[in-house]
Amino acid sequence: MADKNSLIADFKALGIKPGMNLLTHSSLRRIGPVDGGADTVIDALLEVLGKDGTLMMSTVSGNVNTEQPVYDVRNTPSTVGTLSNVFRKRPGVIRSLHPVHSIAAYGPKAEFFTEGHLDVNTPWSPGSPYGKLMRNGGFILFLGTNFTCNTCMHALEIEARVPGLHTKHTSELFIHDYEGNVRSIQHHWHSPKKDYFVDMEHIVAAAGGLTYGNVGLGICRLVDAQILRKTVLPILQTTPEKAIMRRTDNDFIWEP
Repeated sequence: MADKNSLIADFKALGIKPGMNLLTHSSLRRIGPVDGGADTVIDALLEVLGKDGTLMMSTVSGNVNTEQPVYDVRNTPSTVGTLSNVFRKRPGVIRSLHPVHSIAAYGPKAEFFTEGHLDVNTPWSPGSPYGKLMRNGGFILFLGTNFTCNTCMHALEIEARVPGLHTKHTSELFIHDYEGNVRSIQHHWHSPKKDYFVDMEHIVAAAGGLTYGNVGLGICRLVDAQILRKTVLPILQTTPEKAIMRRTDNDFIWEP
C-alpha cells in the first residue's frame, strides 16, 4: 500500500518539482490502495509543489446538461473522479465558474487560472484555465490516466479552428456563483466524433514534453503543456484527422 512518503518519492521521480503550476487528471483506482486515501494523495502533491506551486484539478461536471442546466460552484459534484471531489471541497480551493468544464485550484496562482472562465467565448479559449496553462509554463499530470482525458486537447482544437466538433445549437445554462448570484451562458455541446488523442502521446514525448513513471501501482504521465501546444497545434491546423474525426456533416466552428 502506498503512503505519503512513497507517493512523494514517486512524484519527484516523475519530475514534479516545487513551484510548478500543475493540472491533474486522475484515477485513484489505477494507482492502487493509498493509506489515507485521496487526502494523502493531495497532501503529497502539495508538499512536492511547495508554497510557490499551484495545484489544479479538472472538476468537469457531466451532470450539468440540457435536462439539468444548473451549476452550483460550491455544491455541484465533479464527475471525473474521487480525487477531484475531495480536492474541490478543501479550504482555500477556488473552483472556476464554467458550468460544464470547470477546474479547481489551490496555491498562489489559483485565482489567476480560475478567474474569467465564464466570460471567455468557449470553455477552452486562450483565456480559459486550459489556455492559460499552456501559455504560462504549466504542466499536466495524468495520474493513472492518459491522453483520453486530456482537456487541453479541446483547447487546441478550438485554437486550430477544427470544424464540426460542436453543435450549432446552444442550451442556456445557469450558474450559482460564490456570492449567491445567478448567471447564465449559452453553451454549445460536443458533436459526435471519434478522438485519437492517445496517438499524440508519442509525438509529445519525442519532443521532450512527456515523461512516464509509476505512482503507486499506476503508470502516470507528466506533460509540459507548452510543448504539448507547440507539437499538437500544427497537426490540428493541417491534418486534424490524425487526432480527431467528426462523425457528422456539421461544419460549425465555435471560436469566431
